[in-house]
Amino acid sequence: MTILSPWGELPAVPVYLVVAFLGACFGSFANVLIYRLPAEVSLIKPPSRCPHCEKDIAWYDNIPVVSWLMLRAKCRHCKAPISIQYPLIEAVSAGLAVLAVWKFGLSYSGMAHGLLFIGLLSLIIIDLRHWLLPFAITIPLTVIALIGSAFFDMLPLKVSLIGAGVGFGVFLLLMLGGQWILKKEAMGGGDVVFGAMAGSFVGWQLVLLMMFVASALGTLLALFLLLLRKDVVGRSIPFGPFLAIALVICLFWGHYAIEWYIGFLGGPQALTF
Repeated sequence: MTILSPWGELPAVPVYLVVAFLGACFGSFANVLIYRLPAEVSLIKPPSRCPHCEKDIAWYDNIPVVSWLMLRAKCRHCKAPISIQYPLIEAVSAGLAVLAVWKFGLSYSGMAHGLLFIGLLSLIIIDLRHWLLPFAITIPLTVIALIGSAFFDMLPLKVSLIGAGVGFGVFLLLMLGGQWILKKEAMGGGDVVFGAMAGSFVGWQLVLLMMFVASALGTLLALFLLLLRKDVVGRSIPFGPFLAIALVICLFWGHYAIEWYIGFLGGPQALTF
């Protein structure tokens, strides 16, 4: 079994192992983002350290997943427990990187979508904990998508730019409209930039579908909680996780949904600018 790459066909298993390791390394950095961005702490200084004894973590104690297992989930110095979040995020990130290369190939597109998936994982956790969608994640991902459209194997640049503009504009209108109608903040600037990021990856059609799917997922969760007789009146949950899940759904199956819908209406099979 082989995998196609810019350097020809390569053995699939060794390639996926390397991709998984790199994904786990980015997952280790995702843990840094999850912890430091909401706390507004530098991503560079101080270096990785134990939050209990504040001893710096040596490189051999910072190998994704492996070090946590070797240390038996305890700090080498003070023996304080190390949260299972760290290896879980690293392991999931490894799987997401492999998924991206499997779907989009060993290419710039595969790399970009791998970073997107790991970034979305970080955004989901941060938003659930802190109600934040940090620009430090969404803006770099937008740039990565636009570079891929301009120079590599992703969407045509025009489609990516229009998608980013539509995503940004629609979310901005929703934010301003919500503030005007509800007299309070209904959506934050993080959601607006998320819309631009999503549109730069999937184009204007799928970014609109993403909004619909995210709203549907939120509604289904609310109905499910009501069926369980949970009190959901007056409560709210962050919208970011629904947007992230909807974006992934649209990346994998969105085009099929749009083609089916347009065919159902008796129109052409695709809409483009």
